[in-house]
Amino acid sequence: MERYAHLMDIAALSGFSIRLALAIILGFFVGLERQWTKHQAGILTNVIVCVGAYAYTAFSFVINQDNTDLTRVAAQVVSGVGFLGAGLILRDGTNIRGLSTAATIWTTAAIGILCTLPKVLYAVIVAAVVVVMHLVLHPLSNKINKLRSYDKEKRAKDECMYKISVTCLDNFEVDIRAHLMSALKDARDIILHNLESSETDDGNTKIRAYVSAAKKNDEAIENVLNRIGKDEGILRAGWNIINE
Repeated sequence: MERYAHLMDIAALSGFSIRLALAIILGFFVGLERQWTKHQAGILTNVIVCVGAYAYTAFSFVINQDNTDLTRVAAQVVSGVGFLGAGLILRDGTNIRGLSTAATIWTTAAIGILCTLPKVLYAVIVAAVVVVMHLVLHPLSNKINKLRSYDKEKRAKDECMYKISVTCLDNFEVDIRAHLMSALKDARDIILHNLESSETDDGNTKIRAYVSAAKKNDEAIENVLNRIGKDEGILRAGWNIINE
């Protein structure tokens, strides 16, 4: 290996070219996965980022290989690529798109920097890990999202909507509304969505409460009516399911 060590000398044209070729190859494979899965930044973008990061870092070796501050150069590269990655992040309503692609671009720059190290195997390992993570974790993430979506749809399907109607004398409306809200607040797994009052033809007041339960729970609704049913001023009280 020592016999061919000079070939990897980054200050020499041969070593610079070999490492440049490696940066192109590694950037290509990372970008291939992105383009194959139809993401924004594909082969061309990842190759350019990897080559650019390599070139900026290699510049320090070429001009003065005995006095090289790689950490400072790497920090500047990371900052520059950070702005590039920010341009890939898009907001679509409540969803954020492009985060994984931006992170990939950021990591591709790190691969380019690693190509300047004496042991280029580090760059190969990082590139391989990035590709494998995308191939394995992306489908796994999609599967988890589908399971969450299915669970959300199932809960929505099981949800039961109720309408509670209470007719009372007009001058007792405020007290009965307050008592009804208190009873609903104490009821387990019952959510109040709307509470409204209207005047009836005979001059009384009709209070309507629209509530939901995670699943059909007639007993809980009946308990609410039992709590307020004996209040003074109530003429009629009842409930019905409105989403069957």
